[in-house]
Amino acid sequence: MNSTNSLIETQRHRRVALKRKRRIRLFQSLWRSLLVSTMAGGLVWATFLPQWKIQEPQQISIQGNQYLTDQALSEIIVDTTSESIITVAPQDIASKLQEETSVKDVSVSRKLYPPRLIITVQEREPVARTVPHSQVSEIQQQGYLDAKGVWMPKQYYQSSEQFPTPPFTIIGYRPQYRWQWVQLYQKFKNSPIEIQTLHWQDPANLILETELGMVHLGGNLESISQQIRKLAQLQTLPQRLSLNDIRYINLKNPDFILLDLVPQARNNDEPK
Repeated sequence: MNSTNSLIETQRHRRVALKRKRRIRLFQSLWRSLLVSTMAGGLVWATFLPQWKIQEPQQISIQGNQYLTDQALSEIIVDTTSESIITVAPQDIASKLQEETSVKDVSVSRKLYPPRLIITVQEREPVARTVPHSQVSEIQQQGYLDAKGVWMPKQYYQSSEQFPTPPFTIIGYRPQYRWQWVQLYQKFKNSPIEIQTLHWQDPANLILETELGMVHLGGNLESISQQIRKLAQLQTLPQRLSLNDIRYINLKNPDFILLDLVPQARNNDEPK
């Protein structure tokens, strides 16, 4: 009888202990939930405080930019930096800068206190200036191209004092010419005859402005290398003929070099 009572008492103590543990766990769970809710609420409240927002230009540090001005970059991202530093999305800022300015690479980091953004950009090197032409239906704004054919809008570079003068000018450039430009640039860059301007408004007849004058190449880009070599053979042309007497050099057929002379020069060459 005593052993039975002892067993019942033991079981009762166990039930009481289990109930006490459950109450403790429930209390701990409620306390954790309250703590998390309080912290979350405090975080939400903090995001609306002025001291957690980017309010001054000095709070945005821009590094690595040589041609793009700090002001131009800051104006692009003004909408994405108007919220709290806690909720601002660095990737959104980087994507917007790459989309608007065509910079090569962007990294964005943030510091919570004091609130600060650190933006590091890697710019593209401009090698050509693009100028619209009325003959081209897809009229584009003035801008610049790098060696890989990435177009950069002029509006973000025009205030930069450090911006270099690109060695080439392209008139009538179209976006679909990108990969053709990549090939042409390497050939033009290595040409012994200085090439200043490419007229591309008529893809059936590319025209170059060179130190020897105007050169008509036609539309067969596969012949460009041979045409550049033929052009190099004319380096001594100014010693034999006044460049003012030449309307243009015709290299449409790279097997033959044809000189189109002005009417007066033609008359002078005719036998009397």
